[in-house]
Amino acid sequence: MELQKVAARGVPAKIADELRSLIARGTLAPGTRLGQTELAEQFSASRVPVREALKLLSSEGIIEHDPNRGFFVTRLSRDEAEQLFRLRHLIEDELMRTIEWPDAEQLADLEQQAERLEGLLDAGDRTSWWVEHRKFHTTIFDLSPKKTIMREAMRLWALTDRFRALLPLPRRPSEERSVVNKHSLLKALKERDREQLIAARRSRREAFEHLLLETLEARGL
Repeated sequence: MELQKVAARGVPAKIADELRSLIARGTLAPGTRLGQTELAEQFSASRVPVREALKLLSSEGIIEHDPNRGFFVTRLSRDEAEQLFRLRHLIEDELMRTIEWPDAEQLADLEQQAERLEGLLDAGDRTSWWVEHRKFHTTIFDLSPKKTIMREAMRLWALTDRFRALLPLPRRPSEERSVVNKHSLLKALKERDREQLIAARRSRREAFEHLLLETLEARGL
């Protein structure tokens, strides 16, 4: 019975994860209405876990709820993006100051993940790249024993990641491709250089912010 309860509690979380992915990849565009009946059919679930998943995403700001009209994917704006990145700079810099250095096995795993990411970019596989990209940074963030800060960093990550669908997936060497390259992060981790790690992470984050804000401005958002 207890296992059944645990499994039941996990269904809303799994649905929420899949919806985050669909929103971040642009499959569910900003402003899209999320019908509970349609989602229940899509995920082969009842309306109860679907509604719980929608409430969870609503609390995170990824979707918004109108009591009279239902749930909708939150629209994007430059002002929101600027605020989110300001928070990410503060939280992630602090998180990088608290991580414990990875051992040889963990470093090897991160290097393999980085190689997979490069291969997925070459192949233009946005769906798999998004999943692996999130996994790579979660692995690094999870090196910190400060789990409350880590969870907040991931929450902010999810809120900015839904903007990523506005940018093309960089398949060839370019400014955009350098933004998602992991070499400098891995180098800092190998050398156990705290300041280099913080600077590398911030540099990539600021470059992503710059590209995104330019795109939002160009679209009048």
